[in-house]
Amino acid sequence: MESESTVSRSGRPLSFDRTEMLVRLMSLFWRLGFNGVTQQQMTATTGLSTSSLYNSFGTKAEIYREAMVEYLRRMEFVLEPLERGSRGHEDVLEMLARVEAVLRGPDGGFGCMATTAMSTPVDDEVARATRRYRAKLRAGFLAVVERARVLGESTPEPTMLANVMTAAVLGTLTVARADSDGHELSAHLEALRDFVRDWQNR
Repeated sequence: MESESTVSRSGRPLSFDRTEMLVRLMSLFWRLGFNGVTQQQMTATTGLSTSSLYNSFGTKAEIYREAMVEYLRRMEFVLEPLERGSRGHEDVLEMLARVEAVLRGPDGGFGCMATTAMSTPVDDEVARATRRYRAKLRAGFLAVVERARVLGESTPEPTMLANVMTAAVLGTLTVARADSDGHELSAHLEALRDFVRDWQNR
């Protein structure tokens, strides 16, 4: 965590926990999107004055970029089973369980901050970050297929599987934002689990 000895952009020591403030701002942008967030909401969420907010984080666009980096850093935990697992299709089921945990969590009703940003990218930097996110997801599925084949599991064609699963997961993350009662989300996740389990029955 950042301590009080951390300095602001102006070179003065901060008297608040910058990491905690960034997490609060991330949740605000996650909930409302870039265009829905006002300066007043940012100061109310953090308890900072306007000058402290901008001295520490910069402009609204700069705050949003940093919040997106923090969000994608947290999503690395969700993708970890794909990249570093050892169990083939079971790694995909574990990843889907982590997706569900995020979407059922405190901010989960807002869907995925990255998929929201994909539809209305704030700038080229955010667009590049979300492209890397999609590429990371797709590469994770390709890695799973390679492991599954080594383990002797029956698998679909790798490129087809990676494309279908990437599209399906991103679609599920997008639907979660509009699914107030969670029924549609549950149906999407169960269909994905059934598809993955079917690997073993081919």
